[in-house]
Amino acid sequence: MSSADMPRYLTPREERELAEQLATDYTVHGASIRILMFDVGMSYGAVHLLLTEVAGIALRKRGGASDHALARREFDDLDAPHDLAAPFSWNFAKGARITELAQQHQLYPYTVWRLLLLTDVRRPRRLNRAPYGSRRRDRL
Repeated sequence: MSSADMPRYLTPREERELAEQLATDYTVHGASIRILMFDVGMSYGAVHLLLTEVAGIALRKRGGASDHALARREFDDLDAPHDLAAPFSWNFAKGARITELAQQHQLYPYTVWRLLLLTDVRRPRRLNRAPYGSRRRDRL
């Protein structure tokens, strides 16, 4: 297995920087945990942990942001979502974040996320810790 194929784990500094970025996206831009997990390629639990434990963010109550209904209607009101999806997908694959794309096009992050789902684009999975049981095997 080459070094490019091996899983990459976050250092404490990278973890802290990512948590700050996620906290900004969550609080300022109104992105949900599901949007953030799609954006960074981590699980729901890992994003939740980074927001609450590392960044110290108090999460919103269930139901999402107050403009949640507006965000849902925005996607439904788009004229040709499939035509818009391709440039969003290309920029996302090149490293742009969902919240950046939303700001550039004055859309909600939820709308950008739904456009990306139309194209089946995904970021590579990012691990933030060693797999379970790896430490135990090292001791034997």
